[in-house]
Amino acid sequence: MLEHPAQGNTSDARSVVIATSHLSAQYIVCGIFLAFVAYRAFTYFTSELPPFGSGLKRLPGPRSTLPYLGRVHDVDRMRAWNAMRKFSDEYKGLYALTLGGETHIWVAREDIAQDLLVNKASISSARADLGAYPGVTHDYKYLPLLGYTKTFERQKRFAHSVMTRNMTHNYFGYIDLETKRLLHELVKSPNEWWQTMHLHCARISSRLAYGFADRAQEHVTNAGMFLNQIGPSGPFPNLVPFLRHFPELLVPGKRGVRVRQENEARLWYQLFEKSKARLIQGEPTATYTSASVEARAIGGTKVPWFENEKEAQCAVGMLCTVSIYTIAGPATLFVMAMILHPLWQEKVRKQIDEVVGDGLVELRHSPQLPFLRAAIKECVRWKSTVPLGVPRLLSEDYAYDGYHFPKGAVVHVLDIALSQDPDRYKNPDVYDPDRWLNEASPNYRAPLTEYPRLKGHHIFGRGKRVCPGQDLTEAELIVMCGNLLKFFTLAPAVDARGEVVWPDPDKWTTDVIGGPLPFQCEIKVRDEEKLDLVEILYREAFA
Repeated sequence: MLEHPAQGNTSDARSVVIATSHLSAQYIVCGIFLAFVAYRAFTYFTSELPPFGSGLKRLPGPRSTLPYLGRVHDVDRMRAWNAMRKFSDEYKGLYALTLGGETHIWVAREDIAQDLLVNKASISSARADLGAYPGVTHDYKYLPLLGYTKTFERQKRFAHSVMTRNMTHNYFGYIDLETKRLLHELVKSPNEWWQTMHLHCARISSRLAYGFADRAQEHVTNAGMFLNQIGPSGPFPNLVPFLRHFPELLVPGKRGVRVRQENEARLWYQLFEKSKARLIQGEPTATYTSASVEARAIGGTKVPWFENEKEAQCAVGMLCTVSIYTIAGPATLFVMAMILHPLWQEKVRKQIDEVVGDGLVELRHSPQLPFLRAAIKECVRWKSTVPLGVPRLLSEDYAYDGYHFPKGAVVHVLDIALSQDPDRYKNPDVYDPDRWLNEASPNYRAPLTEYPRLKGHHIFGRGKRVCPGQDLTEAELIVMCGNLLKFFTLAPAVDARGEVVWPDPDKWTTDVIGGPLPFQCEIKVRDEEKLDLVEILYREAFA
């Protein structure tokens, strides 16, 4: 009889212990959460402050108006460079602001850009993770987005190796070959010129990567979607990083990123396997694929380029993808510039006719075509195709001109501001290729057989992350733009009412690497002799 109360007391005690344990666990969880919030709040409000006693100043800039989100409401995702350029003018080329809980530093001064990205490249060559692509900096898929890792160094060496081989072998004749197709397609469908020029770049890129020009439209589509998804106009997590933790259903654009990557992986795999099969069958085509499966010499031994074939597929596919819009953007901008500046169009064309005579403009003609090179270079100076620059991540604290640049900040070199700097370029809003040709200009550089040239321009980046495809870009643009003027006249469109419709330079793509939005224009063959030559060249190449 006395055992029952004891059992009841034991049961009650056990319940109290369990309840107390649950309560303690809740307190612990709440405590950890509050500590995390307090830590994030502390770092948020102090991250931009210089170390106590350092004598350094906090960077100027618009202060946050919304906790954590910062000045995100000031940024038009479709034209983010306008807001950043406005702040740059206000803060004299150097400022910091908070976006989505991250400190972003914007540099529009050549001296700082050179010192930080070149002289101090060891602390400024990393990449910030992208909200829409979490973990991309430590993956192996996309060379331009990799952090400053061994994978990055390995893939960069590979890219440099194949690009050097391309240049040594005059790009294996692919640029000239595809130019003949480009001219033919412009004759047949001049109103589709914008799409045709992008396909042209994709075909050259695909031939260099795989040895054939199959599925060029898929490359164009994939590259366009990729550039959109990695920029501020892409999925919302790029501006507000914590959204990466939410499911697809709640985050616009997140599903699109996954689907694009799945389609891309299939495309890259299938083309890589097809290219490999041709190698096995004995076709001696030199491609990025063939280079990726070859061993390289290190210290007298042969080692593979990559850790596995999946990485090789991605390295080859990325080099193919990244060489499309980066070249087509400046090319379409050249068309716009020539239409808006017909006197320069005639001036460049006259020199081409004098130098080239009959036949195609080829890369070998470049030293005798300074007007063409100046017209191309002035395009990207006049309207930067990388207006926001490509961001870097500071891996250590940095100081310059008395200011503190905190570790972990995302640094952007604002290319649009550098290109429009009135201290470097007289009348920066004016398209004027003569600034590169006139000996009295501060931008002139001799000899004109070599300069002006596109290689070395800041749109290609600086330091350890400089673009390995500069020579390819320059070669394609010289041949493509030169032949456009040799065989065609470029003029504004005329609408149904007979009114001239001039292209608008402010109608621009929203991507991190961009160019003009598609616009209507008139592209006409100069004469019957040129028309006949276009058809002869096409039949000889593709019959």
